[in-house]
Order: sequence, then structure tokens, then C-alpha cells
Amino acid sequence: MAAPLGRALAAALGQARVSLAIAAPARPYRAAPLRRGTGPAPADPADPRAAARRFGRLGEAAAVPAWRLWPDPEQLRAVEAEEREWNPPLREMEAALDRREQEEARRRAERQQLIASSLAAMPARVSAWRQERAQAREKARQEVARRQRLLAEAGLAGPSRAGTPRRGSPQAQALLQDLEQRQRREEKRRQRQERVEATRSAMAAAEAAAASRPHPGALPEGRGADSS
Repeated sequence: MAAPLGRALAAALGQARVSLAIAAPARPYRAAPLRRGTGPAPADPADPRAAARRFGRLGEAAAVPAWRLWPDPEQLRAVEAEEREWNPPLREMEAALDRREQEEARRRAERQQLIASSLAAMPARVSAWRQERAQAREKARQEVARRQRLLAEAGLAGPSRAGTPRRGSPQAQALLQDLEQRQRREEKRRQRQERVEATRSAMAAAEAAAASRPHPGALPEGRGADSS
């Protein structure tokens, strides 16, 4: 019984070998070649920042002189100026705040003084404005009266009559303009006469005052009597 079982196993193994030999061969795997990264650019050996980073990373193995890591006097002055600009001392900040508060107080006092002076002058300004308005109204009323007087002198007052031009006609406007010019000339002549009369009165008063004063070389009346 063992012989037939052995023959069956041998037959099965032979078929498996034949099937494996007949199967198509597998394609071998080929990995892509490794690519080297470019990495950071080489640092400039004369760059102090690169030297400081290399010294901080490697220490003495970086072969960087320690004296090169310290800034020179010009760089120190620039760093100090930047620190003073962005981080001023406490005293300077307090002084700047004091100056700002003083300036604000001065401006506030000037504003209050201006408001007080404006309020104090407000009644006088209101009175002057009312006076100007009253003068303007009086002037307008006088102008209306003068206009009516001119119309009356030209015979254009009241309803239009036969033989008289209308108020809006060119003849009426020319007549009114002529009358206005006459009145203006008369007013100028009157003002000129008033100025002449005022000048004459002032000259007469000055002459009278000069005549009443004694001469510089004359003696007073009392002294002349005593000497005689």
C-alpha cells in the first residue's frame, strides 16, 4: 500500500515541477537610483553671521576665531543707536511724556483763553451786527424813498398817463438815470461846500487862538507894571 502512495506523490511533484518550469519568468525589480540633494549653498567664509552659526553648531571644531564673532566699534555704535531709537531709557520716556503733557496743557489753556475772549467779545459783536443790519435797512429805505422821489420828479409816480413813458421803457430809464446823476452831482457839491466851510472855520479858530497867545519876547502884564 505504501508503494502506490509513493508513486502518487511522485507523480504529483512531477506535475508541479513541470507547471513551475512552464510558467513565464517574473520581471526583476529595479529600484530608481538615489538622487543627491543640492542642500544649502556653501556659506561665505567671510560672512560673520555664517561664521557665528557655524561656531554655535560646531564649537571649536568650526575653526572660527572667537574675536571675529564680536562686532567692531562702528557696528556697536549702530546697535546702540538702534536700541536707543526703539528701546529708549525710562528717563527719556518719562521726559517725553512730561513734555507731551505740558504741550497738551498749554494748548488746552490757549483754547480756553480763546473761548473766554470770544465769549467776552460776543455781546459787542452782536451789537455791531445789529447796528449794521439797522444801517442796511435804513439805507434800503432811503434808497426806496429816493427812487420814489425820482419817479415823482420825472412824473412817473402813480398810474401811467397819456403822453408819459412807462416805467420800464428805455425813455423812463434814461430819464431816471439823468435825474440820479444830477442828484449825485448836487450831493457832491454840497459835501464839497461843507468841507470848505469846515476848513475855513478851523482856520479861523486857529488864527483866533494864535492871536490870543502872547508873543514869545513879550513880558507878562504883571511883571511890566512892577518894573515900572
